[in-house]
Amino acid sequence: KAKGVNLKIKQPNGWQIKEGDRPNIVKKFVYQNNSYMIMVKDNYTFVSRNEAKELLTDDKYLSELVSEASSALKNSEILNQRIVTIDKYPTLEITIKGEIERSGIKLKMIMKSWIIYYEDKFVFLQCGGVDDKEFDALEGLYNLITNSVIFPEQYNY
Repeated sequence: KAKGVNLKIKQPNGWQIKEGDRPNIVKKFVYQNNSYMIMVKDNYTFVSRNEAKELLTDDKYLSELVSEASSALKNSEILNQRIVTIDKYPTLEITIKGEIERSGIKLKMIMKSWIIYYEDKFVFLQCGGVDDKEFDALEGLYNLITNSVIFPEQYNY
């Protein structure tokens, strides 16, 4: 499921590690109603870091990417979006609020995602849970987990 992407990430203390139960989900960390998932998807072509930076400054492209990222939630609202760097790779960081339906039950959710341009792959780091104070309390932890990401192969000389 990792599609050849080698990355290291620190597991948060007290969270369970689970195998991904859907396509493209490599691993997930779970704590009560909250999760942090690592997903890898193929990109249509190899994209260099400089090309990724250019793409992320193209308003039309960025709008389409944000629209796709928010498609999992109904009545979605973009709370934050910005371009960041994760271990030297250009990344779109986005926080989305909306609703999701599971077995007839509607839940208000909040998700934070990092979409990393990694060569010919997209690495998605996605976290969230029910839209409540718990997400606010955990957002700092989500940021720490993401800041722990290392792509070790770029350091092999």
